[in-house]
Amino acid sequence: VDADMGVLNDDAVALFMLLNSPNVEVLGVTIVPGNSWSEHGTAAALRQLELIGRTDVPVFMGVREPLMGSRQPWLEAEERIWGRSEYLGAYGRPRPESYLKLDREPAIGYPTIKPAEEHAVDFIVRAVKAHPNQVTLFVLGPATNVALAIRKNPEIVPLVKGVYYMGGAIDVPGNTSPTAEFNWWFDPEAVRITLRAPFREQIVVPIDIAERVFYTKDEYSRIAAAPETPITQLFRRLHGPRFEGDPKARSFVWDALTTAIFLQPAIATRIDDRFVDVDVTYGPNYGRSIGYHQSRRRSFDTPADFPAGTQKMRVLMDVDRKAFWDLYVDLMTRRANNRSR
Repeated sequence: VDADMGVLNDDAVALFMLLNSPNVEVLGVTIVPGNSWSEHGTAAALRQLELIGRTDVPVFMGVREPLMGSRQPWLEAEERIWGRSEYLGAYGRPRPESYLKLDREPAIGYPTIKPAEEHAVDFIVRAVKAHPNQVTLFVLGPATNVALAIRKNPEIVPLVKGVYYMGGAIDVPGNTSPTAEFNWWFDPEAVRITLRAPFREQIVVPIDIAERVFYTKDEYSRIAAAPETPITQLFRRLHGPRFEGDPKARSFVWDALTTAIFLQPAIATRIDDRFVDVDVTYGPNYGRSIGYHQSRRRSFDTPADFPAGTQKMRVLMDVDRKAFWDLYVDLMTRRANNRSR
């Protein structure tokens, strides 16, 4: 699970879903900057694994910034020229000194366990080589760690079972810029590297569907009414006050859709075949995703009909809402085995 982790955010829920699934082994969590800096993500991942009794799952700190470096210093200038960004993620707060010295104390406290010493990129390479054709990569934030892993050790590409992305805005406007979805806007060069790598299977969950599925008080109430577990306790503590203050509040679930369709493929009711690419030209379209589809003039059987380097992949466009929420609630309320070391 490669994530820009937060406290009970979509990345955390996606991780919990996998951890509570009996037929899945989570080999590790690798942290990438995006929603937050790597230091924030590391603290959140460690502390949440600690709270739910899963300290057997190692956490690996990854890169500290996108491939082309942090744009935070000149982001104001970008916004003046190209328009204001809707969401800045890590760029909206100062970079911390360490995962134990954040700009503010996490709502769930600091972890008492430590991240692994190995770098996330090296761990990804080692894990894939140790388990050939068995490892699925969940790229839930910017793709920087994975891009560096396959550039450093390209021999792992054919050994990866599949790659699931949460990212891109295929047929809809972006949610950070008018053209770009946040994860791919944050590091367009990295995701272009991974999208163009010849993985045997790549599945994209874009905001076309991720911002049409809403988490509301109804779903929260189902979780809150369940017997107490470390996860339901987190929901009550962190989500309860929001719904008490505004019963009509709702939010997106983003990354949770990615793990849901992996765990229960029938949840996906529409998956399109597209040749997917991302614009890395520094300008107003920086990070824009493109999903070329079949037309009268081009065929999916002829890759030459598409821009050089683009790969055919599956793009999630719709889901069975009831089936998704039933799985979500089941996994959030299931009493998991405690495997803390």
